[in-house]
Amino acid sequence: MKTMFEELKEKKTPRWKHLRNSLLSTHFPLRRGSYISLDSYKLVYVWVDENNQPVKKSIGENDIESYFVFTNEQLTGQVDIVNTFEDIQTQLPINFAKSKNVKLKTMMLGEFIRELDSDSKIPSIKVNPVRVDLGGDFGEIFMCEEVLFAPYYDPTTKKYLLTDPDMAKALLAIREKDQHRFGIELVFYMISERELPEEKEDREKALRRRLEEMAFVLPRVPIKRGSGSFLTVILNLDNEIEESAFIREYKMFDNYSDPLFVTSSFKLMTGQLEEIHYDGEQIDTIFKPMIQWQENRHA
Repeated sequence: MKTMFEELKEKKTPRWKHLRNSLLSTHFPLRRGSYISLDSYKLVYVWVDENNQPVKKSIGENDIESYFVFTNEQLTGQVDIVNTFEDIQTQLPINFAKSKNVKLKTMMLGEFIRELDSDSKIPSIKVNPVRVDLGGDFGEIFMCEEVLFAPYYDPTTKKYLLTDPDMAKALLAIREKDQHRFGIELVFYMISERELPEEKEDREKALRRRLEEMAFVLPRVPIKRGSGSFLTVILNLDNEIEESAFIREYKMFDNYSDPLFVTSSFKLMTGQLEEIHYDGEQIDTIFKPMIQWQENRHA
């Protein structure tokens, strides 16, 4: 098992693992955060520059460039001074004093997420960042209480995506005006056969890595409340057993949203492997069963 932060020094470490390492809860799982709850409709304080634009930055080669929000103005002092890893083991918040160097704009979290939807790299947002020097060769990073991801709005398909837009062509079949007519909110995450190696051992490793990534990313995606609010995972693999490994009850960021899964055989599945039956002849008879299922689930 790798020692703490060892993954940061590996050249091929994926971005999401760097972000997972920046979470205080990764290293101190029993430590409580500074806020009681957080969802798309909570007001947050966004770190902005002199032009009132959100600040996106990183510190050091092992940090991931991110945007920053605070749940309390007083927590901005945590980015003014460099804390050691030992400091944050003993005290949180580190510095409960408003910074004179951090300019803030108050926004609803979900609206801030939508402001970032033109970034095809799926930007990360760090909640209540803390500037930390990890020591040794690791250098400084912004650790934080939570990491969130802003879906990308693809202008071609007019859909919100968490994966490569090149895989999203099939989503053109869902017309934007029908989605608006129903008031349904959808974010798509796609897994395609073409992403995976053919050799069995390499393929198994790639599938495990993707499952790990989904377990980290999917619960950290704010979604607007609509007539239905879904994070829709589209599975396009040659193996139904492999597809079923991805179908699970991921906890969503907003308590009114749910994950749904579309298999390569066009079955619409819940995270509990229950099939939602629909008539695919028209969009109305697809959206209605989805919305009815969610209404019953949250009744």
